[in-house]
Order: sequence, then structure tokens, then C-alpha cells
Amino acid sequence: MDDDGTGWDSVLVGDWSSEVRDRVVALVESLTVGWRGPLVRVLAEDPLADDAWTEGLHRSVVAAIAEITGANLDELGSQAAWACYEEVWTVLQARWAEGGDLARVPLGQEPAVVRLLGELPAAVAAAAGADVRGTTADPLWLGGRLRIDVLALRRMLDGGGLAGADELRVENVLDRVAGRRR
Repeated sequence: MDDDGTGWDSVLVGDWSSEVRDRVVALVESLTVGWRGPLVRVLAEDPLADDAWTEGLHRSVVAAIAEITGANLDELGSQAAWACYEEVWTVLQARWAEGGDLARVPLGQEPAVVRLLGELPAAVAAAAGADVRGTTADPLWLGGRLRIDVLALRRMLDGGGLAGADELRVENVLDRVAGRRR
């Protein structure tokens, strides 16, 4: 039982259930639409995943717990929700560590897609799941297959703001993932 008067025990222990956990997971998943490539890399425990991606996912989980439970984690500190957090993380890993609904690039298209990803701005490539900050592109490979967050790339196109050449590269990646060659 809590002794600080914040009510954290009733919110994060007494009222916590699989239904509440599933609502938190659903919120995290909705917060990460268009950012699933980095989500998968973090949840698959990719040792090369950008630390900022890991921190972003951690913040999303903590924020979702606070929003769904009403717990004031700014006052309590995120450690008050540690058991809840671990449950949410475990469910997210079960759903996403193998790639979730990310598209599999057709066999034979991987070299062209990797080349195109390497030519994109870092933020665009990251949304798709590739890290291009180094000298070579580091795309998302799971189970021997190249995976791409197609929805993230479509959102980038729909949002505008891409330079003409980058827009063409994204369209080319999407065509190749769909099995259409340019």
C-alpha cells in the first residue's frame, strides 16, 4: 500500500489488469504509426538500433501508461510503473519483434531498395526502419528478409516536404516493395 497519498498503489497495482495493459499497448501502437521501423528494431533488440529510437519508445510506453491509468508519473517517477511497463514491453515484443505488419521486400529487390534507402534523408530512411547515419545504409533485416515500413513512407509522401528526388526515391522503394520495377 502506498504511503505518500498519491494513490499510485490503487492505480498501478490494484486497478492494473490485462485489459488495462492491452489498452496501453494499443495506445503505444497508435502513437508509433509511421514509426514502426524503429519500433521493430528496438523491440527486436537490434544492437545497432539508434539510442534515440529506444528512448523514444520508452517515453511512448511511459506516456501511454500515464494516460490510460491517470497516474501522475511526473510526480511519482516512472519507476513507480515498472511492473506495468515490463508487461507492456513484453506484449509489444511478442507482437513486433518479428516484424509485425512491416512489408517484406520481394527477393531480388533488396539491393535496389537498400541503395535507395541509403540515398534518402536520415529521417525518411529511419521511418522505414533503416539507419543511414553511417557510411553505409543499415536497413532492417529480420529472419533473413529486408523489412520496410511502407505506411511510414506513404505518410512521408502524403505529408509533402520531400525534395523531388527524394520523393521519386520513396516512390521507387514503394514500387519495388509492391513488386513493381521502375
